[in-house]
Amino acid sequence: MIKIETEQKTHRQAKYLAPGQMTVLFNALLLNAVFHDPKDVKRIFEDKSYRQECAKAVRVMFGESNSLMGIALSNLLAVEFADSLAGDFDLYTTKLPNPFSVLPQLALGKNQSLLHALLAQSAALEPADNILLAYLQGELDKAAEMATLMDTDNEAVTQLKLHIERTLREAAEFGDLLEQFRKM
Repeated sequence: MIKIETEQKTHRQAKYLAPGQMTVLFNALLLNAVFHDPKDVKRIFEDKSYRQECAKAVRVMFGESNSLMGIALSNLLAVEFADSLAGDFDLYTTKLPNPFSVLPQLALGKNQSLLHALLAQSAALEPADNILLAYLQGELDKAAEMATLMDTDNEAVTQLKLHIERTLREAAEFGDLLEQFRKM
């Protein structure tokens, strides 16, 4: 996703960001603050519908907060960040608004995203939180199983259940396609 250039030096190659890649790197770092998996960040750059889902999650997460996990936020920039993510904002050429005073990667450590930290902070997990946590940890089957056992009138939880079902169905269809290719 981020292009680099290499230059042969005397005994080794030097690597540099290609021209115009600072914006891509900046946006990727901001998105990585919220979405820990680099595959998710790349998918946000490439997949419009997935990007819309992520924008909704960012809106819910930031809400009206002035801070998350002790990290100061600018309410105005948080709204602009979510709006830009939801719109036709070109992530390759224009920098996203930075709502953080300090990047969460620096405050929380390199192996934890803001989303994971917020889930871990909750002492008493609700059933919907357990479903979301399983989904974020990549345990799609477990998340789907918990979702089928849960009855709710909460629109956000219903949307999460539908998203998990759709993702599981897409994974099964992809698996079937791969199996057909193997038989050829």
